[in-house]
Formats: sequence, structure tokens, C-alpha cells
Amino acid sequence: MDWAKLVEVFVVVLFTSTGQLLLRFAMRQSDLTGGNFSQLIDYALKTPVLWLAIGAYGFSTLLWMRVLSRYPVGSVYPMVAIGYVLVTLGGILFLNERVPPIAWLALALICAGTLLLASSSGQT
Repeated sequence: MDWAKLVEVFVVVLFTSTGQLLLRFAMRQSDLTGGNFSQLIDYALKTPVLWLAIGAYGFSTLLWMRVLSRYPVGSVYPMVAIGYVLVTLGGILFLNERVPPIAWLALALICAGTLLLASSSGQT
């Protein structure tokens, strides 16, 4: 097992997931459900949490570029699915969101499929 690869991809996923959670947090604070695009841009320019989210995404993109320069995409991309679990758990822990049982089943299937895909990508 290549621990360096796992750590690098996990850091990418952690920053991407953080960006998602920050976006959700910021948008829950807004009243833009019926807003137009110009209102969204105005809100984004005035909301520091959205800038943090964009920063997290930007940093994760740079890290992802580094990962792709070092490893085959087929061996690292399946690990990105860990983000589904992290974002779901973050939504529960930090945003007080509820997750129905069927969603937990779906996450389990995603994880199982990801493990299968990751284990097979090293064999091709």
C-alpha cells in the first residue's frame, strides 16, 4: 500500500469537502432561493465564508494537479469518492442535517464500489 499516495489524495478530498461544507453553510445564511444570477454574484462578493470555500477549492485543485502528475488517474480518482462520506458526515456534524437510512445504504454501496475500483485499477 502506498501511504504517501493515500495521504495526498485524502488531503485533496479533505479540502474539497471543506469547500462544499462552507458553500452550504454560506448559502443557508442567504435568502437567494428565488434570486437571480446577479444577486448571487453580489452575495458571493460580500460573503467571506464563500471566499474561504473558493480558497479551499483552489488549494485542492493545486494539490490534485500534483497528485495527477505523480500517479495514474485510475489509481487515485476512485479515492475521491471518500468525499461523499466526508461531506455527509460534515453535514450532520456541522450543519445539523439529517440523512435518511436509504442514503446510508447508498454511501455504503459507493464505498464498496470505490474499494473494488481502487483494488482493480492497480491490476490493469
